Amino acid sequence: MAGGVGSRFWPESRAQRPKQLLDVVTPGISLIQATIARTKLFADIGDTLVVTNEVQRAELERQLPDLPKQNIISEPFGRNTATCIALGAKIIRESNGGDSVMIVLPADHVIRNESEFARLMKLAARLAVDTRSLITVGIHPARPETGFGYIQLDDEHLPSQKELPHFSEFELRDVFSVKRFAEKPDVDTARRFVESGDFLWNSGMFVWRVDAIEKAMHEYTPEIMQLIDRVPPHTAPDFAAKLKEAYSTIRGVSIDYGVMEQAPNVYVLRAGALGWSDVGSWDEVYRLSEKDLENNVLVGNHVVARNSRGCLIISRNDQLIATYGMTDAVVINTGDAILITKRDQAQGVRDVVDYLKRHQMTEYL
Repeated sequence: MAGGVGSRFWPESRAQRPKQLLDVVTPGISLIQATIARTKLFADIGDTLVVTNEVQRAELERQLPDLPKQNIISEPFGRNTATCIALGAKIIRESNGGDSVMIVLPADHVIRNESEFARLMKLAARLAVDTRSLITVGIHPARPETGFGYIQLDDEHLPSQKELPHFSEFELRDVFSVKRFAEKPDVDTARRFVESGDFLWNSGMFVWRVDAIEKAMHEYTPEIMQLIDRVPPHTAPDFAAKLKEAYSTIRGVSIDYGVMEQAPNVYVLRAGALGWSDVGSWDEVYRLSEKDLENNVLVGNHVVARNSRGCLIISRNDQLIATYGMTDAVVINTGDAILITKRDQAQGVRDVVDYLKRHQMTEYL
């Protein structure tokens, strides 16, 4: 899934080059390039689809030269994750069959432990085939985070080898039934979730058989499936026109709210050692980056930080940026725009983007 706009990464993230197309964590490697590289540990590049939008397509083709161009699918409008997944499932079923295993990954995550990630994906794929269930991945929470949804484990109904005889005890230690999904909490609620020990961060990664997710969506989001089912195969000459027609009447909904919160056959894999991040803000970029002796992250050839600590300063041009007496600041200079904020306020950058939209300052979007 690569159609997001990444508004919390303004001013670097723009409509034609949003977060997933930026190298905000590893110089020279964008987030989606790293994501595609990880999938090669368990899937062929020819079996990988990227669902995006037309504005980003050209840059995606440039960054992913090994990906067949017909595997880049452009949505005419953003309609949230359920519609994106329904479209992907339809295309996979038409080319590979309904019994295919479908792995759904956001394009903009960081995962340090790639071998553990591949192990979990292979385990999830086997579980999807064996149980016809819907599987998500939960991350062991490192802190009371308000920017994520949460998944509560059902400790009273733990899967056993009797129930799942094709899986070892070692594998089943990370497989749980889901008690409930929880929306993004406030700070006090997030703290209670973490202290309870039975909540995981909702990663937004999913694994299932195509026929299993399509059956669930026909039951819980029939208005989406009825419209997607009418769209011709993506190789048909009228595919784009018919897809736009369907999308124009679809009401977008997330897969969590539309399906996962209602479906009875849901498992969650607990991931504790992935080195995972959704890179949700400039503060998270700071956390993931190597720091100097003053705990600063300085990117660019013309950056000076004096008497400053805990700052993230990025300059993408030859203009000098100098800070003095700053603590925990974020300064991003892209040449045509400069962002200055505090690290603990970085989640609010999307408010700036909303302001620019309202005032039609589109040259900065």
